[in-house]
Amino acid sequence: MKKILVVEDNELNMKLFYDILTYHKFQVDKAYDGIEAYSKIKNNIYNLIILDIQLPKLDGFSLVKKLQEEKIETSNIIITSACAMDKDKNKAREYKIDTYITKPIDIHSFINIVESKLQ
Repeated sequence: MKKILVVEDNELNMKLFYDILTYHKFQVDKAYDGIEAYSKIKNNIYNLIILDIQLPKLDGFSLVKKLQEEKIETSNIIITSACAMDKDKNKAREYKIDTYITKPIDIHSFINIVESKLQ
C-alpha cells in the first residue's frame, strides 16, 4: 500500500485530501505544520508528499529547502496552494518540483495526478 503524507494546516482541506486518498486505498499520514512534517519525513518513508506552501512554523518551500540541504529525497512532492501565483510556480520549479495544484482542487484530476506520481 502506498504511503502518503499530507501537510495542510486547514482542517477542511485536510479532511478533503484525507477522505479522497483513503477512499482510493492509500495509507495517509497527516501533518499540520512544517515542523511536524519534517519530523514525520525524517522518521518515515513516504511514496508521496502533498505539501501546502503556507504553513505555520515552517512554510512549505522552507521545508523543501531543509530536506534538500539534508539530502532527503524530495522528488515526489505535490505542491498545493490557494494562490495560483507565477512566483510560487517558479519557486517550485527551482526546487525541482514539477507538480503544482491550486485549491480548490478538482477531485478527479487530483487523484489522476496522485496516481501518476506514484507510478
